[in-house]
Amino acid sequence: IRIIMKIGIVLHPYDEDKPAGLGRTIFELVRAMLQIDEKNEYIIFVKNKPRKKPRFPGKNWQLHVLGEGLLWLDRLRSAPRADVYIFNTPVLPLFWRPPKSIVIVLDFAYRYLPTKGIVPFVKNMMLGWYHGVCLRRADHIVSISETTKKEVIKLYKIPKDKITVVYLGYNKICVLEEKKINVPQKFFLFVGVLKDRKNPFSVIKAFVEFYKKHKDFKLVVAGRGGGPYYHAMVRYAKDHNAENAVVFLGFVSDEQLSFLYKRAYAFVFPSLFEGGFALPIFESMDCGVPVIASGKGPYESMEETVGDAGILVDPLNISQITSAMERLAEEAGLREEFIKKGFEHVKKFSWRKTGEEMLKVVSRLESNSNPDTPMHPNNPD
Repeated sequence: IRIIMKIGIVLHPYDEDKPAGLGRTIFELVRAMLQIDEKNEYIIFVKNKPRKKPRFPGKNWQLHVLGEGLLWLDRLRSAPRADVYIFNTPVLPLFWRPPKSIVIVLDFAYRYLPTKGIVPFVKNMMLGWYHGVCLRRADHIVSISETTKKEVIKLYKIPKDKITVVYLGYNKICVLEEKKINVPQKFFLFVGVLKDRKNPFSVIKAFVEFYKKHKDFKLVVAGRGGGPYYHAMVRYAKDHNAENAVVFLGFVSDEQLSFLYKRAYAFVFPSLFEGGFALPIFESMDCGVPVIASGKGPYESMEETVGDAGILVDPLNISQITSAMERLAEEAGLREEFIKKGFEHVKKFSWRKTGEEMLKVVSRLESNSNPDTPMHPNNPD
């Protein structure tokens, strides 16, 4: 890496009360880069003045608040200048072009999920159009998976040599001190925001069928929820005599999650959209929990994340999810086999490797060479 390059990173969202996947992902990515790189200077740009300064390692970074407003990214024009700018979503300033820019792409869920009403539909159309503009304007694109890379090429006709796949790391949740929650003795676990894209309703429907034969099991659902979708799930469990078998915990802290992962019988995560890459799958495998996740469904597959270390199902096929639960409950030795495979699989991924790969992209872009060096999960080094 060239000494004293100025790297600008747009850290948004940041300082959320209950950070979701995107906020956690970009925070860990920035922290990983700063842990590795002590030579270059970093400018961390945030939209709003945070309640507390981010706790990043090293002294080679500064925080700069850009401020509110629709065109807040355009204030980068008058902010401290960097050589290369990293944007954690495919949204660039509208009226200013950075000297060199990298955009990170996670997924395009909004393009597939149904919208209710004309306003959300128009917003999604505009967002899709502007994502295309920004992806074409960017000097380079980082995709979190081969799945998302294919989507970028398919949706926006971007040349494949402009895209580098950099797999994400994961947090070792189970090294944290546990915070106890009252949970059943034997339970399947779902963790995630209770929205249709995460598909928890399919988990509940599948478990209701499973529960008819396996009364010794419960289902624990952890994550923020509310509104019609959440209430429909609660009503479904009640209407199918599983009211006492499905436990909704609401939002849980990482310390509570450590407690849950260590006690779960299996982790069920048939999400519809994750960009082909889901951090909770790694977290659970690292804690010794077998995984049931999305396979060849209508939208995407978690095959890149899961490998052969879990059971892949069609996320909208309730009977497949039920069958996966039954296999883990009934087939002798299968659960232990997946636990062992999961421990081995997650060794291939870490935030440090993610940071190293991002720094390679930045360095090669700055030196005008081809930055395309995809990291494959079977050969992450």
